[in-house]
Amino acid sequence: MKKRNQDFIYIYDTEHQKMIMIDGETGERVHEEDDEVTSLLKYLHKQGQDMQLRKFAVWCAREINETLKPIQKKILDLAEKAIETDVESESLEELYKETEGTAIATDTVGLRHGEKSAPAYLAARECINPDALKGAIQAARFHRLWMEMDEKEGLSEGALKEIKTSADLNSIQKVTQQQTDKLLDLMNE
Repeated sequence: MKKRNQDFIYIYDTEHQKMIMIDGETGERVHEEDDEVTSLLKYLHKQGQDMQLRKFAVWCAREINETLKPIQKKILDLAEKAIETDVESESLEELYKETEGTAIATDTVGLRHGEKSAPAYLAARECINPDALKGAIQAARFHRLWMEMDEKEGLSEGALKEIKTSADLNSIQKVTQQQTDKLLDLMNE
């Protein structure tokens, strides 16, 4: 069965404050099953390892943010402060809510136009999600989405179209393996 990631539309759900996927052909929400990364993240959450979840989210964001805009730097600085010391959850929630408008605009304009900076910003923002588990899950998804966009940018249309699908699958498997390796390293700290 072919993966149809290119047919998905990513929409920001303001009620739940997370990205959701819509099937471009049917218009129905795609129900996402837990993959190995999400399962490991949920395991860390059950173990009360919110600091490790935040470290993972920051790692995902840093992997894809080649250059930081001032707001991204502010977000990642606060996220790293939350890892090193106890930051009041109100501080995280305040900045998270403050950046909600930018997140919606980034989704509306950036993701839909294939801007690689869009998932990079959204991954950075998830580092300060007051719910560490949700933030880590979303950061991992944006990391994978960025990798897909990066892979597509490097391939031309036309003759490589058939190769493109398998290249996307390989790049997703590669980034999923990198994420799994990072989580296992964090679990061994």
